[in-house]
Formats: sequence, structure tokens, C-alpha cells
Amino acid sequence: MRAVIIVGDGMADRPLRELGYKTPLEAANPKSMDRLASAGSSGLLDPIAPGVVPGSDVANLSILGYDAGSVYTGRGPLEAVGADIELQEADVAFRCDFATVKNDLIVADKRAGRIYEGLDELEEDLQGLDFSSRYRIEFIFKRTSGFRGVLVLRGQDLSPNISAHGPKTGFRVDLIDAADDSIEAKITCNALKEFVTLSHEFLERHPVNRKRKSEGKPPANIVIPWGPGKRPNLQPLCERYELKAACVAGVSLIKGICKLSGMTVIDIPGATGDIDTDAAAKGEAALTMLQDHDLVFIHVEGPDEASHDGNAGGKIAIIQKIDSMVGLLMERIDPEETYIALLADHTTSTRLRRHTGDPVPLLIAGPDVIRDGVASYSEKVAAGGNLGRIRGRDL
Repeated sequence: MRAVIIVGDGMADRPLRELGYKTPLEAANPKSMDRLASAGSSGLLDPIAPGVVPGSDVANLSILGYDAGSVYTGRGPLEAVGADIELQEADVAFRCDFATVKNDLIVADKRAGRIYEGLDELEEDLQGLDFSSRYRIEFIFKRTSGFRGVLVLRGQDLSPNISAHGPKTGFRVDLIDAADDSIEAKITCNALKEFVTLSHEFLERHPVNRKRKSEGKPPANIVIPWGPGKRPNLQPLCERYELKAACVAGVSLIKGICKLSGMTVIDIPGATGDIDTDAAAKGEAALTMLQDHDLVFIHVEGPDEASHDGNAGGKIAIIQKIDSMVGLLMERIDPEETYIALLADHTTSTRLRRHTGDPVPLLIAGPDVIRDGVASYSEKVAAGGNLGRIRGRDL
């Protein structure tokens, strides 16, 4: 038997007035998803627990069966592993965002206008900055996708007990503090502050940003690290469930989780982690991996990105892309030998532009799954299915 898990990141939502009080999932009219729902059982899933607002990191750990409260050590190390950085035991890793700040270090655009062009130059030049002589710490910076990146501090006497938050518009970016009184936390905190300060001084005058300013675009004039942590220890899925598993994803966070769980992770050309991603290429890659793997985990980031931008039309468009991918899989997979699960990892409100604690629709179809009469896939209809309401870690 084979199994496919399809996760639309942040695909679930709340009704929107501009959509006639439909959710984007309902407005997308996903015919393949509806057909899949008709062939299986539906229900609701709380990624962590009812009312808990999860990040994508803990939500996907939970979906893969892990107790996120026990294994989660921070977002940074997951991003770093996903970016092919071999983390050492003493390393402390941070997720990073390129952002735009004013002269007083107040965030004006937390994603630097969703910058894409010139990032290779910014990454290469940031890697050339030398911090090691002052702190005896190696700074490893690598960009991942779009405005995202990862920073690893390598050295002795480092601590992940640092208060460092993701960028928020209207807030200062240098509010970094040691979370305890240890000398290790203070050293790490000071080094991180220095990195942020020097990144701003360097990027503010970088040719890429001078060009962006001349074009009226927000400059990527600072790197903001957050989500500190050390490498987590995950029991591989092959040991937990005796499954040989593979991952098809575009963003480093999910690749990192899947690598740490022992999955085969492949890079997909055209998998951007945004609404322009090539969902069909992901479907084709999943079909290839399914030939010699028991489980294939497909993750599509685009719906979450559209939600955070308040882009209802973009969210509908990427849901329709995912729907086409579902149709492709249904055409090519033997329903007598393969299970398919379809879900979101959390709800992301397009109106609020953030994650919420709402449950998400879940459906499972397969050779011996009871058909419960639910004929469509949406937040509302799934509540009437046979699966009831379960936690992510029970999937």
C-alpha cells in the first residue's frame, strides 16, 4: 500500500465579505478536491489542539506524528537543515528575513517588497563580512527563498536562549535580549545585535538597494534573525512507522523538517514557495517518488503567502493550482493501492493576514475508506464527515 499526504499551507480560511461570505476554498470551486471528498471520509483537524494558533513549523511536525511540544527547538534549525547546512551540536541557528527599515530601525516593510531580484548579490556580499575576529564566532548566512534566509552562529559558549522576534511593521528591529542571565546567552545576544547592526549599515548603501530606491521600491536594507534554536532530535519515520517516505516541497522550513525525519527530499524546478509555484511539477515529482516510497508528503506554501498579503484572488488562484495537481494525482494513482489525505496545516485568515486557531478541513480517501456522503471539500462541509475532529499528531 502507498499513501500521499497533500498539505496546502494556510489553505483554510474564514468567510470573506468580498467573496459573498464564502471562504477562498469555497470560492475556488475545486472540482478535483470535491471528487476526492466524494470518494472518502471528511472531518476537521486541529493542528495542535482546539483554539491553539500554530506556526507552520509545529503544525507540520504534528501532522507527521511528532509531539511538537517535545521535539521542537525553534524555527531556525529547521530552516538551516532545509537549506543544506550541516548543523553541528553547538550551533545556534536563526530564521532570517530581508526587510526594509527607516533610519530609526522601525520596520517599514517586513518583506522588503517581497524582493526577488538581486538577492544572490546581497547573499554573496553578506557572506564576505567578517565578524569572527571580534567574537571568535563563525557567522554562516544563506538565503533560502525570496526574502527568507538563515543565519547560523558557530562557536563555543553559545546559547539559543535569545529573545529575537520576526519583523513586525511599525516596531523596532533591535529589540534582542538574552532570555536568561547566563554568560552564553549574553555573548550570543551581543553577537546577534552586532550582526543586525552591521547588516543594516552594509545593505543600506549596497548597489542593489540604491537601484531599488531609484525605482521607487523598498530596499532590503537589513537582515532580521529570529526563531533561534539548536538541531532537534527526531526519530525517523522509517523507525516510527516502518515507512520509506519522501517529501516534495519548495520552502526550506518543510524540507528541514522532512530531512530531520529521515525522508528523501528532492528539489523541484519551479517550486518557488509562493503563488507562482509550479504545482504540476510537484505532482509529477510525487508520482515519481511514489514508485519506490511508501509515503509521499506534498507541501504547497502559496495559500499562506497569499493570505499574509491579504490577497484573496491570489489565494483562490493557488488553490485552483493545487486542485489541478490533485486531479493529476487521481488520474495516475491506482485507488485500490493508494491512500490520499488532503488538508491544510493551519488556518490563515486573509482578512487578518495571520494564522488563527480554527480547525482545518481534512479528507482521507483510499481502498477501504468508508464513503461518508460528503461531496465537496471546504471548511464548512467537512464538519459533517465521518472522521469527526482529530489532532494533527493523530493523522
